[in-house]
Amino acid sequence: MPSSFLSECKQKVLNRIESLLVNKDQITSSMRYSALADSKCIRAGLVFASGKLEGQLDEVGLTDIATSIELMHSYSLIHDDLPAMDDDGMRRGQPSNHVKFNEATAILAGDALQALAFETIASSKSITDAHKVEAVRMLAAACGHQGMVLGQQYDLDAEKNELLDIELIHSLKTAKLIQVALTMPYLGNEMYKKTQVLLDSLGGKIGLAFQIMDDVLEVSSDTVTLGKSNLSDITNKKMTYVSVYGVEESIQKAEALSNFCVKQIQENFEIDKARELIELTHLMVSRSN
Repeated sequence: MPSSFLSECKQKVLNRIESLLVNKDQITSSMRYSALADSKCIRAGLVFASGKLEGQLDEVGLTDIATSIELMHSYSLIHDDLPAMDDDGMRRGQPSNHVKFNEATAILAGDALQALAFETIASSKSITDAHKVEAVRMLAAACGHQGMVLGQQYDLDAEKNELLDIELIHSLKTAKLIQVALTMPYLGNEMYKKTQVLLDSLGGKIGLAFQIMDDVLEVSSDTVTLGKSNLSDITNKKMTYVSVYGVEESIQKAEALSNFCVKQIQENFEIDKARELIELTHLMVSRSN
């Protein structure tokens, strides 16, 4: 398990977020509460691991992209927990943002984190203008009405409609942000087009493996270990991989996706440069929370 690598990535991102959120007002406090909460920072780790493959960006540029991804993820979690959405009272081992503050403040904090994600990319001094434009465009597309937001709507609809495709839901809601985490280090340069296409494809599969194991852990782990309610999906009668395929088949699907991606990475990149990405891909199915 790449614990030291992930810990280093996480600390770089947390330091960057600390530097961005220095005001003492309620909105900033609410933003800090969620963005600096204890988390795995796997998406940030994927940015750094991907960046090592070809080395287009320096560490500062990768940190800016990783920070933007984690800010966007934090926004999505705040809104996902709202009473109008999943109505979850715990996230990352602490009360959800709307429980700690209030619903209106949580909505505004989520909105502000989303805006800050774009601002972090746009103001980066280590990313070219062409790269910034493509990064902002791709992140917006991944998280907007044809990406994560649409996936969230399908997820809500699936509580009433069992005909919705579980893979479609999570390819949008979960995998899209993981895809951009892998591809954003290589935007704005045609020389890396082949790398972008391959990483986009792998990101979709890695994202699904991550979500499948999330569904498995929700029924096999406990609230303390997960840092969130382990009964949320059952309570909300959500469609999950476990509810559709059962635990054993779900695990098999996740492992098959992970193994396929590892093989592709090994065949297309130098092993020494791909070591962290391979380890993170394995971590998607071996993690305990």
